[in-house]
Amino acid sequence: MHYPLDEDRAEFNDFYAKHISMLLTIEGFETAQRYECAPDAKAPFMAIYRLKDDKVLTRETYTSRAGRNSVDPVFRAKMTNWDRNLVEGPLSDMDVSEDGWLMLIDRHTSDAPSLPEGFAHLSVIGLDATLVERGALIGGNEVSPPNVEPKSGWTVRLFKPVHQTRYPS
Repeated sequence: MHYPLDEDRAEFNDFYAKHISMLLTIEGFETAQRYECAPDAKAPFMAIYRLKDDKVLTRETYTSRAGRNSVDPVFRAKMTNWDRNLVEGPLSDMDVSEDGWLMLIDRHTSDAPSLPEGFAHLSVIGLDATLVERGALIGGNEVSPPNVEPKSGWTVRLFKPVHQTRYPS
């Protein structure tokens, strides 16, 4: 998701912190962590939620309180490139330490090159499904992220956590 660097960024960040707190009260939301990458990226913000199962997002407890329409209209009008891709794969934990990093490669088409070795292959199983596959690699401050040359049909982003992983109270 992209949000402009302007005077209400602090207010937006405060709203989003409260939004995450609200989501973590919904049965089935197990963790939440928010990330930011270079501001010139198409979508420099991202939140990752670990869910009990994919049905969490279709239950009334979620649909009545969350989703696109749960965002304050003032903020929603400024949010662009807001894609929600539900993925699953071999990573049981996508938590990133405060000094760590998360590198994502999004494959946008099935004919895009395969993911490089070492990246977890995450299949898109729901919501907006704006990509074919997502690759994830997580590291800490003791390991530098790899230098991955973008290929046709890929978006490569390197994220830093905005906050530690949060859990339901």
